[in-house]
Order: sequence, then C-alpha cells, then structure tokens
Amino acid sequence: MPTSPKVYTYLNLSEQQNYMWSNRQIEDEVNLCERRNLQGVFQEYLPKDQPILEAGCGLCAWLIKLTNAGYLIEGIDFDDNVVNRVHQYNPTLRVSERDVTKTGYDANSFGGYVSLGVVEHFEDGPGEALAEAYRILKPGGIMILTVPINNLLRRLIYNNLRHIYVKVLKLKRKHIHFVEYRFNKSEIVKYVQDAKFEIIETGYDDFFPKTQSMGLYTDWPFLRARTLFDLNGFGKILAAIVPKKMHSCGIYIVARKPC
Repeated sequence: MPTSPKVYTYLNLSEQQNYMWSNRQIEDEVNLCERRNLQGVFQEYLPKDQPILEAGCGLCAWLIKLTNAGYLIEGIDFDDNVVNRVHQYNPTLRVSERDVTKTGYDANSFGGYVSLGVVEHFEDGPGEALAEAYRILKPGGIMILTVPINNLLRRLIYNNLRHIYVKVLKLKRKHIHFVEYRFNKSEIVKYVQDAKFEIIETGYDDFFPKTQSMGLYTDWPFLRARTLFDLNGFGKILAAIVPKKMHSCGIYIVARKPC
C-alpha cells in the first residue's frame, strides 16, 4: 500500500462522482485542454497509426481532442452516468463502461495507453491498474500516466490543514471516505517500474501559462475566480511568482512496455 499522503472527505464514492462531474460541461473540459502542457507530451509520444485507450476517460475531453486530431482512440470509465452523458453528447465516440483493473481487452491490443488522474483513487495502490495497462499494451507501446503530486505547498501547509479538517469531521461523528493519494514522485515512479515499464520522461502536469495553476485552484478555494479553473487576481499573482513545481497539481510519467 502506498505511503504517500491520503485525502479523505465526508462524501461517499457516488457523491464524489456527482460533485466531480455534475456541474461540468463537456465543451468547457475540451477547451481546458489547450492550457495543459500534456498537449505537447501527447503529440510527441502517442502513435497515430495504432489504437490508443484512455482508461478512466471521464467526460472525454482528451479523447475528443485527440480524436479530432486524427488519433485512433477509445475510452473506458466505470461511471455509467458519465458514459451516458458522453454518448448523448456524441454517439459516435467510442466509449464504454469498464473497470480499468479488468478491462476485458485481449493482451497486446493497444499501441498507446492514457490514464489521467485515475490510479490514485485505489486505496490499495495503483499496482493492479498498472498491471492491466501493461497486459493490454503491445510490446513497445507507450503509457502516459498522471497522478496528483505531493508538492511543496501541500507538504508545508495543505496536508496539515486537511488533517485538522478530517479530525473535525470525526469529532462530528461523520463517516469519512478515501478520495485519493497525493503521490511523492519517487513512489509513483517505483510503482511504474515495478509494473515492468521503462520510464522515458517525467514532468509536472498543470497549465502552462504562468498565471494559471490547477494546483492552486484545487487546494485553495479563496483563490478561485467564477469560471472553472480560473484564478482570481491574487491567485494569478501567486501562480506567476511561485515556481510551478511548488504548486503544480500533478506529475506525468511517459513509460514504455519493453519490446
């Protein structure tokens, strides 16, 4: 089991999913892709001549963007409400309801595998999901994985405040539920290596403009503007002057299944 910090909430899994997706619009999610530094990572490493799977695709923002760019991509997600929303938005998108740890695909089916903010939600750790990714990738296939990172601001401030918050919930006799791990870089890299992948590249997963930050928006509500993932004036100043690695939301890993 991972030793990286855990995040808890009073919301159960169904309520967490509803909180995550119910107020988001697919068009807005697709537009946000333009700000992400992952765009360049996908362009550099994902094959255009082989099938790609996005495991845990949510509202399919990247699947839509990559499909429009000519990639042969399909997606899976365990949440039938999300899958139904995507089908209503565009019935031609190749999306199905499946478990990322037991996908049902044949071995060596895909040339690329994308998993963005998914494997951190398994309290027993990401090992089972990574093993399945390895199984269904072809030899030489590329995996691009992102997880939340235990950045410096989280280590210095946020984790302590969250710990107090959980204690208050317990004093109020509320049930608490696991949400995710905020991984230390060394630990998630080791999980990927233990799954027999070869690491090609790692980097910070966030918006690339200096005045924008997924990490600050996610952790500090008082820095949010009214529109999704936009910061207010003070938030933009902090994002611009504090080094990105100190407040970045996540880490990306590009890895290869050996030939």
